[in-house]
Amino acid sequence: MLTKREEEILGILSKGVYSPTLVARDLGITQSGATQALQKLERKGVVKRTRIGRNVLYRPVEERVAPDPRLDDDLELIRESCHALSKVWSHVLKLDLSHEELKNLRQARNLLEEILVHRGKDID
Repeated sequence: MLTKREEEILGILSKGVYSPTLVARDLGITQSGATQALQKLERKGVVKRTRIGRNVLYRPVEERVAPDPRLDDDLELIRESCHALSKVWSHVLKLDLSHEELKNLRQARNLLEEILVHRGKDID
């Protein structure tokens, strides 16, 4: 049995692959709240979690047909991009940056993550 909130999350995930950050944005909740809800759905066997570097992406569990081999190359590039983004972000956090610079970098990181995730949805 799924709660109303869990149904909302599944509605969002039905559009493709999402990070907790994007789910939180779409629902207007905290990232921590989105992460906890997604983990609960994973324990229920309703969603599947994929780790790409330090990023975690979720998608609904569904029956799949054999994947198109061309898509594997695109997905691999997206995985590598997410991993590289994670490494860059780890390095940036070690720099002595102002609050404004960090804010701008977070916005850029979130935008790039969103683009990569949406690109992943487009090829699924």
